[in-house]
Amino acid sequence: MLAGSIASAMIGGLYASVARVADTPASVAVTPVPVLEEPAEPEAAPILDGHDVPLDALALLHAEPGSIVEPETGVVLGPLTVTRLAHAAPPAPAPRVAPRPARAPAPSVPRLHADPGYHVILTARRMIAQNQVVQGSCYRYLSEVFARAGHEGWRNRRTVYGGRASGPYADLGLIRPGDWLYIVNHPDRTPVGTHSVLFVGWEDRASGYARVIEHSGWGAPSAGQERSYDVSRTYRIIRPVL
Repeated sequence: MLAGSIASAMIGGLYASVARVADTPASVAVTPVPVLEEPAEPEAAPILDGHDVPLDALALLHAEPGSIVEPETGVVLGPLTVTRLAHAAPPAPAPRVAPRPARAPAPSVPRLHADPGYHVILTARRMIAQNQVVQGSCYRYLSEVFARAGHEGWRNRRTVYGGRASGPYADLGLIRPGDWLYIVNHPDRTPVGTHSVLFVGWEDRASGYARVIEHSGWGAPSAGQERSYDVSRTYRIIRPVL
């Protein structure tokens, strides 16, 4: 009987131990799993009803293709035009102008008088006697006379009086034989007419008339001539000097 009690006690203890083990929960390690959120769907663009459309965009709806619109006012400035600039062609080289042949130096004459003025007068009279033609103006003719007399350069001339065609005019007492006179011969014209003569001597000084050698001018090929002329309106006097 004692053995039975012991066996019962042992079986009861074993049953209790098993029951305690079965009631104790087992420890399990749990690894957290990340949860992926689904991407949010993009919001739909608002539908423009014409009231909240920008002015520049609204204006472009009715403008021509390629137009420019001011953002602030919505004013259509017109189509954008792109102009391609063509490369400018290089300027054509200027045509070469043949150099003007140098004028042959005037044949000089020996000294015909010790006084430079009388020497120039005698040179002009010799040209007239030989009917030597000069083509050009009256100025061109007297330039030729002075050159042949050896008074071509300004070192061989002197300006005794220098004025303008409008005046005042030179005192006639300044004039000497052989002087180159610039005179007004047509004061009634606009502008006044002028002439160049070589003074020879007085015919009527009180009236301003003198004996002169002159050329018809106007580009005509002709020889000089000696005649009476009004020199009362002399505005320049050029004198030959040594």
